[in-house]
Amino acid sequence: MTYKEQLYNYKTIPSLNGWRAVAVILVLLGHFKMTLNTTSLGYKILDQVIFAELGVRIFFVLSGFLITTLLIKEKAKYGKINIRHFFIRRFLRIVPVLWLYLAVVALLNQLFKFNLTLSHFLGPLLYLNNFNFFPGVWLLGHTWSLAVEEQFYLIWPFIFSFVKNKLLLTLFILIATPVLVVLAYVKPDLSNVLLVPFLRPATAIFCGAVLAILWSKDFFNVDIKKHLNWPTLIFVSVIVFLISNYQHQGKYGKLLLPTGDTIMNLGIAYAITFSLIQQKNNLFRFLNLRLMNTIGLLSYSLYIWQQLFLFPVGSYLNWKAMIPFPLNILLIFIIAYISYTFFEKRFLKLKHQFSSI
Repeated sequence: MTYKEQLYNYKTIPSLNGWRAVAVILVLLGHFKMTLNTTSLGYKILDQVIFAELGVRIFFVLSGFLITTLLIKEKAKYGKINIRHFFIRRFLRIVPVLWLYLAVVALLNQLFKFNLTLSHFLGPLLYLNNFNFFPGVWLLGHTWSLAVEEQFYLIWPFIFSFVKNKLLLTLFILIATPVLVVLAYVKPDLSNVLLVPFLRPATAIFCGAVLAILWSKDFFNVDIKKHLNWPTLIFVSVIVFLISNYQHQGKYGKLLLPTGDTIMNLGIAYAITFSLIQQKNNLFRFLNLRLMNTIGLLSYSLYIWQQLFLFPVGSYLNWKAMIPFPLNILLIFIIAYISYTFFEKRFLKLKHQFSSI
């Protein structure tokens, strides 16, 4: 059985939940450090080794890979993509729990005087929070990544269905985006016009999509396996870490602005490929531990609700006084579990009714 056949025969692709767990843990720790005083030792250590942005990037690459893999399987089975069903599935997975979160924040805003106005909620509701059309605020700030995902979902099924050479177009987007990013840096007024707030983070999703397309073309075969080895994985991981650190610290901007995102996306794609093909090692076993799988299943819920319990020093003082560390961490997992088990699962069951594979 080829690696392509093996991938498409999986009911649940191994390791992906483990990678989701890694991603959300990076986000949680990245936001947790902001609750610490910047002069504390804990903050100084975490600020050098933990980057929430890297966690979101891993989420994006995973999303592009998984969504495109599912579309490829659907098209192979039925000869076409049911775009209506695609949108319904994405809506049922992403929107209900976001609306629940926004309703809870709106209620808490009345009780604890967070000073939020309708304009603060419009960005998340319209999935435009990655653009600077509306005022930003911490409690809703993480919805920028959901906006990027939704904007990708709006265009990708049409590209996938009607563009003959999807790989070539996607590679063009990946090559052109760094040029637009540099242009937007030189001319900031052009940023929204050039769609940089979408395209720059979305390159990670498109990179995941390219990975899935390459799988469908049998690119990953026995000859590729010899290039998937521990020394290369360690080297790639170090490079991704260093670039994340430099970007976070604002260093080497002239070099990393046009190249950093692409290198990190490719590094993450390499690590995911390694974990799918090289299955007789400790990384595979770690990513597929029951604990990692459980955290991965809860990762979207954790991502949505964590913003209510992890906040920068000096903000939301009345609310923060009620949930100090480690109660805040415990509550994140409790609320995420309740949200997933008793709310989101109802919509996930409906989502399966519109799945054709």
